[in-house]
Amino acid sequence: MAESDRGNPIQLTAVVLLLVGGGWYFLHHYRIDGLDEVSVSSKRGNEGSEQYISYTDVPSFVEMTESAGPAAQSAPNLRVAATDFSVTEQADRGSFPQATPASSPRSLKVASWALDGFGPTKLANPAAKQNVARVVRQFDVIALQQIASIERDLIPRLVEAINQGDGRYDFVVGPPTGPVDRPEQLAFIFNTARVVVDRKQTYTLDDPENQMTFDPLVAWFRGAKGLPGQAWTFSFVNIRIDLARAPNEVALLPKIIQAIRGDGRREDDLVIAGLLQADDAYLLPTLTSKSVKATVRNRPTDIFGRYQTSNLLLDTNSTTEYMGRGGVFDYLGTFNLNLAEAETVTSHLPVYGEFSATEGAAY
Repeated sequence: MAESDRGNPIQLTAVVLLLVGGGWYFLHHYRIDGLDEVSVSSKRGNEGSEQYISYTDVPSFVEMTESAGPAAQSAPNLRVAATDFSVTEQADRGSFPQATPASSPRSLKVASWALDGFGPTKLANPAAKQNVARVVRQFDVIALQQIASIERDLIPRLVEAINQGDGRYDFVVGPPTGPVDRPEQLAFIFNTARVVVDRKQTYTLDDPENQMTFDPLVAWFRGAKGLPGQAWTFSFVNIRIDLARAPNEVALLPKIIQAIRGDGRREDDLVIAGLLQADDAYLLPTLTSKSVKATVRNRPTDIFGRYQTSNLLLDTNSTTEYMGRGGVFDYLGTFNLNLAEAETVTSHLPVYGEFSATEGAAY
């Protein structure tokens, strides 16, 4: 073979390097999803600021499965890996702090709020910090999403501002989760005079296949007052769904619920809360059970009145303590804020539900 036919060694080396580099970039930035079907999706998700979407403009889950035929109806989530979620980071069965043998309050306000990248900058803003504190004090326990995990003492400093010296509020915070370039933390903040937490029963859900961008955080709460066995206990599940993968991650909610119900605590009351990136018209058919209710129905959950992306979900067959009252907390109107002032905190509104503080109460 002539020397000219072999190719220039420098050119061959360059081609090999380009192929290797391109392959590394693809594997580093993309994942291949699915068993029966193959799809490629970005590992980085949404790299810019999140935009809201509403699923009312697309076919409902029921419509999609009916049009796809019997096979899709029996296995609606073909892209989901077969590995189920499991419970990790759970210690031996713990116990709640001693109950106060006093009359319990009639109801507890349970809430959820997406803080839109709450971090050191917002905490350093006196107005933003004050408004977050004022909102949190409206509820007995609140699940928080979109907390920037740049500083590990962010939530303790926020709780200090919420307490203003009286020490009533405490917190549970999960480990950093999500993409390495934009990790977040999930947290619960609660009024210790109203509810208590079993810290040994707090855990994140193990997701070995990385089906969820952010690992759900689960904590076990109980009313702080009342005789043993009478105060309401419930698993509070904090979920943050990534907008870029919302349809796939919403479809995982039934598996998440199944895993938590099987965590060994035999707790039948689950409250699913968080930034779910879907409205109730899309969420409820996904969960299939007609007894599952959303505390927010047909109402936007952003400050601009456009989209519903946050909610609380519960099964009324088991969680009979739900009093049928809930919705969106309009903190702009309550605290007389304009849009610009609210945006310094978050573009999301808190969502909530009211529950009986007595175990097994039916409404």
